[in-house]
Amino acid sequence: MPSADIRPDASPRARLGALDGLRGLAALGVVVLHVWMFSYGDLGRPPKDALDLFMGELRLGVQVFFVLSGFLIFRPFVAAALDGGARPGLGRYALRRAARILPGYWAVLLASFVLLRRLDHPMQVDGSLLPVFLLFAQNHFDTTIGHLDPPMWTLAIEVSFYIVLPLGGALALAIGAHRRRLALLCAAIVGGGIACTVLSVQQRWPETLSTSLLLHLVEFGSGMAVAVLAHRRRLGVRSAAPLALAGLALVVANSVWHALGLGPQQVRDLVGDVPGIVGMALVLGALVTSGRRARLLSAGPAAWLGTVSYGLYLVHFPVIIALRGTDHWPATLERQLLAVVGISLVLATALWFCVERPAIRWAQRVTRRPRPARAPAPVPAPRAPRRRPAERPVLVPRRAER
Repeated sequence: MPSADIRPDASPRARLGALDGLRGLAALGVVVLHVWMFSYGDLGRPPKDALDLFMGELRLGVQVFFVLSGFLIFRPFVAAALDGGARPGLGRYALRRAARILPGYWAVLLASFVLLRRLDHPMQVDGSLLPVFLLFAQNHFDTTIGHLDPPMWTLAIEVSFYIVLPLGGALALAIGAHRRRLALLCAAIVGGGIACTVLSVQQRWPETLSTSLLLHLVEFGSGMAVAVLAHRRRLGVRSAAPLALAGLALVVANSVWHALGLGPQQVRDLVGDVPGIVGMALVLGALVTSGRRARLLSAGPAAWLGTVSYGLYLVHFPVIIALRGTDHWPATLERQLLAVVGISLVLATALWFCVERPAIRWAQRVTRRPRPARAPAPVPAPRAPRRRPAERPVLVPRRAER
């Protein structure tokens, strides 16, 4: 993070609405990507034009999810380490994460199971394999990976991160109020992710291993690094704008590099999306430290899209399967996008109001920390009533001693 124009942040724990909007746009990008993939496949995979290349790079929306998760979930541990505040409770953390992820996931998972069985779809699974999905273990078995609701592979990785993060939080708390050492911890996590990526290419890891947390430590570690470096800091426009522009340039360059297949394939495989992930971290850092909030991302349609983004991500693929399996798939890409996005937004909104929000509010009530009772203010002692002159005691002279 640039050191110029840095001043303390008055509200370091405030969650930026812009991040919800950013997550919503990333989710929408993934929906558009999957619709395009079916449309492109139906056309016989013709040579890609500029629009096709752009559509393919919407895959980076998944990396955006992981970077944001690394930042937001590690943030309370950073605050406790650097400020010496209350340590995040493990039970509170686990219950709130479970309430945020499990109800919506299980609801859509069961609906997908019923839908695919009814359509006799190739992605269906036997009922005996449902516990594997319920426990987020579908990425690690050949019989379940890529089945039911394939985009849910990212949730298995997300939950893996939730499980191991308290270990990283404990290390952060042990390090204490040393920003540089905390940054080195995050750099070590990123380095571990890069090493795993290299090993996966050289050793040709199977898909059941390559779709694990190990190959996505770069994203989570980058988000964690932003949580460390941005804590209680604010950047002026002169510093934040170049930071954001540099990040966007890296993301675009990464996409062009992969989309056009520039250079040797092995180099692209070994490096992966590291340049783009670094760019995302820079953009995130500019957002959370800039004095000017991104209004377009924190209000209006973008804000609502961020609110229902989890449900949108969960339901859009079953919607695609249902439309195609019942011969209601539109003929053009534009109509396909309108149908899938429209239906998915309606279902995601219903999922938010009926499942997600009640579960989140319940977890918040259960885990709400009681406010420390204030000591009662001392009651002043009553003043002695003033005596009138006539009521003053008469001084009787003592008798002379004999």
